[in-house]
Parts: sequence; structure tokens; C-alpha cells
Amino acid sequence: MSLTPAERRALLMVALVFAISAFIQWVRPHKVTTKQFDYTLQDSLFRALSADTLQKTTSVPQAQTAPKRNVKSTKKKKEVLKPKSIDINTANASTLIKLPRIGPKTAQAIIDYRTEHGPFKSIEELDEVKGIGPKTIERLRPFIIITMPDSTGK
Repeated sequence: MSLTPAERRALLMVALVFAISAFIQWVRPHKVTTKQFDYTLQDSLFRALSADTLQKTTSVPQAQTAPKRNVKSTKKKKEVLKPKSIDINTANASTLIKLPRIGPKTAQAIIDYRTEHGPFKSIEELDEVKGIGPKTIERLRPFIIITMPDSTGK
């Protein structure tokens, strides 16, 4: 393998730079020095300001706060339903709303479905009503009865 004079000089320069850097590392090992920062001042300021902020929010004069209302008395109490007490084929919207998870919109959807498709033949048919799924049907099951309207009266 023969090298040209320019290649020899380049190789010699690379070797020389490598040797000098190795010598410097050997004589003076590389030390990692990091400045240690003392956070005690910032921590104490944080604690002081946090305590101040907390105290300001809790020390509102009583006259400025809204009067407390008895939450239990203002909420509508749902009537406790008896098992098998609501006939889904004859109930009106106000009766259907008494069922768990049935609000005004869902009650109206049940009535609309019943008007359009006729009386419900099974509780599972409620799954066809928008807003009612299998979980709701399972919650409704204990309270619903299905009676078929008398077809001889027509």
C-alpha cells in the first residue's frame, strides 16, 4: 500500500492531533463540574405565597358569600316506585318520567314509538326507542309491566 505525500501529511496530522488530545486527557483528566444551586430561597417564597393565597380564598367575609340552601329540600325527590307498577303501553309522559334514567325527551320518544308502531309486545322492544339501550332496559325491567290492549273493544 503506497500513500501519496499529501495523504501521508494528512495521516500524520490526524495522528498528531489524536496523540496531543490523548496526552492532555492523561495529564489533566476531564472533570465535570456543575454548579450547585441553592433552592431554599425559592422554596420559602413558594411556601409563603401559597399560604397567603390559601388564606385569601378562605377568609372571605360571611356577608359576601351566598346564603347556603338546604340542598336536600330543593332537589326534586323521585317517587319510590313499586315493582311492576308502570304499564308501558298505557303510561303517559309524566308517569314514564318516574322511571329510572327516563327524562322528558326519552318519555316522549317512548310515546312516539308506541304511537307509530303500536303497543309494546316485550320489554326488549324498548331497545328500538332512541335513547334506550340494554343497560337502561335492565334498570327499567323491575318496574315495567306490559299489558296488551283489548282488541275486542274496537
